[in-house]
Amino acid sequence: MQRKWLSIVLVVVLLLTGLVSLGAAPASPGKGPVDRINFIHYPKDAPGKPATAPGKETGGGVLDRDYKYSGVHWADGSALGYAVNQAGSGVDAGATISAVQASFMPWDNASGTLGFNYQGTTGLNAGNLDGTNAVSWADISGQFPTALAVTSVWYYRFNKQIVETDTTMNAAYQWSYTAPVFQYPLAFPDLSGPASRDASRYIDPVNLGPAGTYDIRNIMTHEAGHWIMLGDLYKSSDSELTMYGYGAPQELKKGTLAYGDELGVERVYP
Repeated sequence: MQRKWLSIVLVVVLLLTGLVSLGAAPASPGKGPVDRINFIHYPKDAPGKPATAPGKETGGGVLDRDYKYSGVHWADGSALGYAVNQAGSGVDAGATISAVQASFMPWDNASGTLGFNYQGTTGLNAGNLDGTNAVSWADISGQFPTALAVTSVWYYRFNKQIVETDTTMNAAYQWSYTAPVFQYPLAFPDLSGPASRDASRYIDPVNLGPAGTYDIRNIMTHEAGHWIMLGDLYKSSDSELTMYGYGAPQELKKGTLAYGDELGVERVYP
């Protein structure tokens, strides 16, 4: 009985931390069994942008250097193809696709060896090991109550190399896409070159999305961090990082990386 209760407590802890490791998929010849991890992104009703100037927020702010990385990786991160199934997003198809494409751009920009490649639309749904890295929408509230999105990563247990990644955005929520606006003359933060502890390098948008909606680009940029196996952060001092584990309505700031996010991607893909 004691062992049974211990197992129940362990499952609850994994769910609350937003990280669930599932059983192995069938083994691949010569490479051993494939394991799966689910990253669960939860909502949090918080201000959609910092109340103070970048670099002066409470906690670590945009210069917080935290990141989390498990060692799982792509064998070659230079050409990571992905497809989008926009059905169920509730947003115009073209805007949905543009938002997802824009979500991968900051990670590409921050790494010299990482490259995401949009391969068009697909009728496949995310969440299945089917040979396609996919982003799609579905009502997942029954399986993952309150989750905004779930990213699944399959990898070989033997060498920790990623086989496939998928992201399911929860269609039970209302989504939107708002192009970010930055303070003139900045068009978009440039993260080329090595990470630097300079607040002017990490600038958030000055606008917000529509009330009561979650921005596709904002949430998907966070999920794209999971595609390279950066983990969720839950300390309040990490709240200005893209990899902070909670998302808020109207929020756009996750669409631009902060110092810790850039340090993380540079560690995995220099």
